[in-house]
Amino acid sequence: MSLRRLVISLGLLLGATAVATSCGDPSPVGVDARAPGLVASKASPQPGHDGDDGGDTDDGDERGDSLLSCRPLRYDSVAQTIGPKGGVLEVRHNWLLVPQGALKDNVSITAVAPSDTVALIRLQPEGLRFQKTAFLVATYDNCRIRKGVTPRIAHVTDALAVIEYLPSGDYSFGDPRLKKVHNWRRRVVGELQHFSNYAVAW
Repeated sequence: MSLRRLVISLGLLLGATAVATSCGDPSPVGVDARAPGLVASKASPQPGHDGDDGGDTDDGDERGDSLLSCRPLRYDSVAQTIGPKGGVLEVRHNWLLVPQGALKDNVSITAVAPSDTVALIRLQPEGLRFQKTAFLVATYDNCRIRKGVTPRIAHVTDALAVIEYLPSGDYSFGDPRLKKVHNWRRRVVGELQHFSNYAVAW
């Protein structure tokens, strides 16, 4: 009876050993012990990954170099309601000019000028679109600029990667509310079709 139990125990032990060794085999039933995240990180970007988290450093550095380097100024934020009649909003010596008929309804607009090393302006609500071209006037008195370079306004991501450049605006500054704009020599005007993040670039 004891011999029979010994044979059964030995058989079970050999079977367990065979199963354990087969788990490391590169066979169809073998399991990769590496964590799924580690395997995925070596593959191509997953669907929906846009690279904005800094993974694509070369491309981000190239585009980031085109933004003007500036001395940080104080943070400023302004909220104002603008409707079909149009209006002007100023945030730390930057101006949003909304012509009459550009908006169908009254919209609460927020403009933010962060304290940053770039001349950045955030306009909200994000994605707001105009029926007529609006204009963004950005100043860069506190920024360094290369000789022979003409600044322009860039549409940028939250990570400050350049998406596109705004067409240079041709706006008449006859509005009495904008006379003080002439006191700022270093300014650039861009045509605005929708709201997002904008920065002065070269």
